[in-house]
Amino acid sequence: MNVYFTNRQFRALANSSFLNAMGSVLFNLVFLVYAQTLPFKTLAVSLVSIANLMPSLFMIVNGYLADNTQPRHRFRLVFEFRGIQGLLYFGLAFIIREPATLKVFVILLLINVVSDLIADYTSDLIMHYQKLLLAGKDEYQTALGFSAGVHNIISMVFQAVGASLIVLLHNNFPLFAVINGFSFLLAGFVLIHDRQLFIKLDNDQETVQSKKLEKRESLRVGMGHAIKIVYQDKQIFVMVMLAAGVNTLGLALDGLTSVLLASNHTLWIGGFASTVASISIIGSLAITLSALFMHDGLQHVSLPALTAVTMISLVLFSINMCWLQSPIIMLTTMALASYPIGKINPRLQGDIFSKVDSKHLTATVSVISTVTILGGPLGNFIFLGVANMINPEIAWVVFGIVSLLVGIIAIICAVTLPNQSESVN
Repeated sequence: MNVYFTNRQFRALANSSFLNAMGSVLFNLVFLVYAQTLPFKTLAVSLVSIANLMPSLFMIVNGYLADNTQPRHRFRLVFEFRGIQGLLYFGLAFIIREPATLKVFVILLLINVVSDLIADYTSDLIMHYQKLLLAGKDEYQTALGFSAGVHNIISMVFQAVGASLIVLLHNNFPLFAVINGFSFLLAGFVLIHDRQLFIKLDNDQETVQSKKLEKRESLRVGMGHAIKIVYQDKQIFVMVMLAAGVNTLGLALDGLTSVLLASNHTLWIGGFASTVASISIIGSLAITLSALFMHDGLQHVSLPALTAVTMISLVLFSINMCWLQSPIIMLTTMALASYPIGKINPRLQGDIFSKVDSKHLTATVSVISTVTILGGPLGNFIFLGVANMINPEIAWVVFGIVSLLVGIIAIICAVTLPNQSESVN
């Protein structure tokens, strides 16, 4: 948190990212509500879900493009693309007034997808500034943890704000599109004050690259190099595999919990909706607090050990869902499982920042992100499949067994691999 207040340029980048997120979180919820009001709402909601997944398919390409963008163009592209995003949503505000046909809805979806792709690309460009402006692994981890924590807060607050405003403003969808457009414009303008420093950083890096006579790599070569970096670094490779396991279980957790709670009133806290919301809020708060306070003593605990804590907590969560069925234990184990997650991603990304050169930075991060999300659909298919074909209790038994296996692997990795976190103060 201290980095945010002492490093003015990082603060400008963070503020830009926060403004970008505020409008996006608000409008994404509103757009889902809009889809549910259409005559073809089932198709519309399904298309929204598919469209939300589309940008993740291009993460590696976006990372490669950001790495190979000439530094002298970097600030101009970040600023101009923020403006383009704003203009896209001003245009959307007019289009969304039209009669709700499938053609109009597809156009609106395309605007959202294009905006998300632009957002990912500019975020990758900003990642290069973060590497230049922050010093050392500890500062990387602290700064990235703070950013992740604030983004979680924005997600929670603006989803709640959006849900309330959409009712108070009587589904005024064009107004929300305009608000989102202004958020993108502001996200660009907050960088203007420090533009000379950003341009200087770009020119300095351009000079360094010119002296090295570096040639632009093809997508195949660039991706191959990024994959090689991940594979050859044992610490990073192990954590990517463990993160994929955590993600496989974590993305199935919400659906599996909802399926059991729908037919089991013993675990309810008030009602079904309030119980689901309570679990989500507890998990989000634990992750947020963990990310905001990176120096809480756990900075000396290895990443595999933190993963093991999460997995063992999920085993306890599964046991409670099947047999004990205590709402208090349910919320407690969810908090215990979530807290280490808030530290894993910033620390892993900090390791990458400190080890990977700028030419392959965002491509490497994109490769890791892609690998970790691949298990999500598989986890949902397996666990929700068991819940529907047999029963939810058996699905939770399978979930607990898989969590235990991943936890045992994490413990073995924690014991056998050197703890690089010892160098973090």
